[in-house]
Amino acid sequence: MSTILQPVITSAGLAAVFRAQQNGFKAKITKIGIGSGVHQVDENTTNLKAERYRLDIDCAEYDEANKQLHLTVRDDSKVADDGFFVNEVGFYTEEEVNGQIRHVLFAVYSATDPIAYKSNDIDLLLAFDLTLTGVPGDAITIIDKGVDFNILIAPELAKMARSQIMNMYRHLKQKFALIDKGIL
Repeated sequence: MSTILQPVITSAGLAAVFRAQQNGFKAKITKIGIGSGVHQVDENTTNLKAERYRLDIDCAEYDEANKQLHLTVRDDSKVADDGFFVNEVGFYTEEEVNGQIRHVLFAVYSATDPIAYKSNDIDLLLAFDLTLTGVPGDAITIIDKGVDFNILIAPELAKMARSQIMNMYRHLKQKFALIDKGIL
């Protein structure tokens, strides 16, 4: 299922972009926060209401023609409780202030309809497309891990293949046991 998110670019995020450009740099989007909070967002929002995790970006691509960023994150951590619905997402820029790294909420999205469910049973894999309509496209850069999306699903495919092979092994073992007993 694909949900179109329309995040709001925050005033603090625009200010971070402006400060980076004033210093001759691009603003760096480095983290994506996910949370369970539901709230009305506007340009004055400075944090997520109920942030649970702040994740590094695994993969990022920039479509210059459409001024669109494609970001992919994966969360394989364990949750303390049974899990939670992801209702809010924040995109964070990173800037250095007096030698300290500070994360500024660049854009935020929140809705009553959940985007996903985070549980211990499966890794959470989310992909986002951000259209940069409120800022110059050359003012933003994405810092990602450089992970290829296809590699992210490899462990899940390996688990599924192992399960199928083990099922076939049990089936053949049962057939040979029945043949040995003369039943087949």
